[in-house]
Amino acid sequence: MIRRKAKEYSVSSLELGGTSEFTKHVPMKKLRSMKSVKYVILIALGFLLHSGYRFLTKPNSEREIIDITSEDLVNGDAIDYLKNSWDDEETKFAEERDSNVKAKLSDHAKKVLENQNAKKIESVKIKQETKKTKTVKNSEEKRQTEGVALESIAKQLRESNHLNKQIKDSVVDVKFHPKNDLERKDLKNEMEIENRIAELMDDEEDSQKADQMAVEDYNDPQKPVRRDPKVQQEFQQKAEQIAKVVHSKSVVLSEGHHSHDIPAFVTAVSQQTITQVEHLVASIQYFYPQESIYVFDLDLNDNQRKKLSSLCNVRMRGFWLNLFPSFIHDLSNFHWRPLIIQTALAEFAHITWINPGFKVSSTAFTEFVHRSEEPGILVIGQSADYSTFAVTHPKMYKYLSVDRTELFKSPHIEMRAMIIHNTDVVMNNFMKILTACAVEEHCLSPVGAAPDCTFDVTGREYANCHRHDESAINIILKNWLGHKPVDYLVKSNFLQPINKFDRANPKFCKE
Repeated sequence: MIRRKAKEYSVSSLELGGTSEFTKHVPMKKLRSMKSVKYVILIALGFLLHSGYRFLTKPNSEREIIDITSEDLVNGDAIDYLKNSWDDEETKFAEERDSNVKAKLSDHAKKVLENQNAKKIESVKIKQETKKTKTVKNSEEKRQTEGVALESIAKQLRESNHLNKQIKDSVVDVKFHPKNDLERKDLKNEMEIENRIAELMDDEEDSQKADQMAVEDYNDPQKPVRRDPKVQQEFQQKAEQIAKVVHSKSVVLSEGHHSHDIPAFVTAVSQQTITQVEHLVASIQYFYPQESIYVFDLDLNDNQRKKLSSLCNVRMRGFWLNLFPSFIHDLSNFHWRPLIIQTALAEFAHITWINPGFKVSSTAFTEFVHRSEEPGILVIGQSADYSTFAVTHPKMYKYLSVDRTELFKSPHIEMRAMIIHNTDVVMNNFMKILTACAVEEHCLSPVGAAPDCTFDVTGREYANCHRHDESAINIILKNWLGHKPVDYLVKSNFLQPINKFDRANPKFCKE
């Protein structure tokens, strides 16, 4: 009975669709299901945590390893892949290594090259300095040797009445290096003329005569000049001796000669006037490209002399200062100018002397040459607004006779150039007197002579200054040809003063 009721209760309950409470009636089955689910979840979580931990703790190299199957190993594809990967890594490492090595080598090479260049530059500088020092030393030694040689020559020439051929040849070669025998011959002839004129000079005797001269006031042109007859006689004798010496060594032109040639262009140069002479040479090269320019060297150094001699048509000539007494060495007194004019005139027979400081500006020169043939001299310049009396030291009158009244009234001639012909008339009336004054210290440069003038309103009174050889030329010409210079002075633009802004561009023809 009891078993049937329980069965019925169960069946009816199902048939009626009621809810079965298994947990109530079956508690062990419910407990087992819940635990299984929990275990599965815990195992999954553990597996995930373990996998994540292993992934995070793997090295980088293992992370990059691609999964390889057994089939890949059998086929060998995996091995090739790994090999290629390792080769790529090795190649990349080698390239980086080579790149670093190359960079280091390049830096090292640059440093080595820079050091070598620095050493080369330093070596070149040292060589240049050494060469420069040697050049300066050689130049100094050369100048000293040349000076000693010239002093020795001057002494020997002064002590003898004739030139020693060996000495003459050596000094010409040392200083000018002549290009041919003809040029050497001309240089030696010039030196011989200057030597013979120098033999007529005695600076001690001139000083004694100057001391003996009385100091007088000659500011009044009406007052006559008291001259020492002995001084006058000695001066005249010296002039005659000069004429004799020059006549024996020069070509004398006949009276009434006519020449269609342009007289040789002659000038002189010093270290102070070399730029001016370059301007003059450039102008002659431009207007008279076929004519030679003879430049007398006063005190140039070797480099300056070589530079001038390399200019087209320039012919260097020597003025041998060491042959003359010490007062000739002062170039500011212009004793050298009449002596060079005389030497050049003896060599070339007719010359065109041009003062440094001027340049040729036209071709209108042929007419001047024709005008100069009579009386044999022509001055290219201008009449000043002051008199020759105003710019002449009174002691010059002790040597040069002059009508001072006429000198007081006539304007002074400012000379730029002179055309001179070597005739007997010119020699006897002009050149021998000018040269004799040049070799007398106190004729051309009296004691107290000064270049700066203080003119009065009229420009005629003595201005306490002196024009050296220009004053002497004015006096001698006016004594000879009169105080109206229309016959021996030409005013022309043929010569112009050199502008300080002009640039000299002479042509070079030889080294």
